[in-house]
Amino acid sequence: MTTVEELVAATQRVRESARAVGAALASVAVYTEPAIARAVQAEHNLYARIDAEFGMLTSTEAGQRMGSRSRAPRNLATTAHRNNQLLAVRQGNHLAYPGFQFGSDGQPLAVISRLRETAEANEWSEAGLVQWLCSPTTYLDGDRPVDHLTEDPDRVVAVAGDALAVSW
Repeated sequence: MTTVEELVAATQRVRESARAVGAALASVAVYTEPAIARAVQAEHNLYARIDAEFGMLTSTEAGQRMGSRSRAPRNLATTAHRNNQLLAVRQGNHLAYPGFQFGSDGQPLAVISRLRETAEANEWSEAGLVQWLCSPTTYLDGDRPVDHLTEDPDRVVAVAGDALAVSW
């Protein structure tokens, strides 16, 4: 059963969200289609869920996870990203590296470079690939591809090839 305190807190969050979204929309000089506002919010919510579940690492944090002992560990992540070994999405003025792409040893999963190749061949962005990986798909019986990265990477790559090649 929901307590009064929980209802008050939920009401406060709704009001704060409405104020923040209102301020953001007011700062835009042109008319914003409601569908655009919904899409931006959905992307923001997805990245927040990815952060809560896996972490969204800065380049420094990603480099440290990969084992860099350098004074500038971000360089290791930046190089891995440039070499298509890591995925990154723009968040504000920096790149964020989803934590799901690192193995238990801290190294990038080999499947990531294969997925980046598949996405590039089908003209999908990194952000689109990250979003696809973290969304349920009928190609995997409603599972998210991210949940199969380590146990069945070949299947994820095959499914990505099928799913990302679809054109509407």
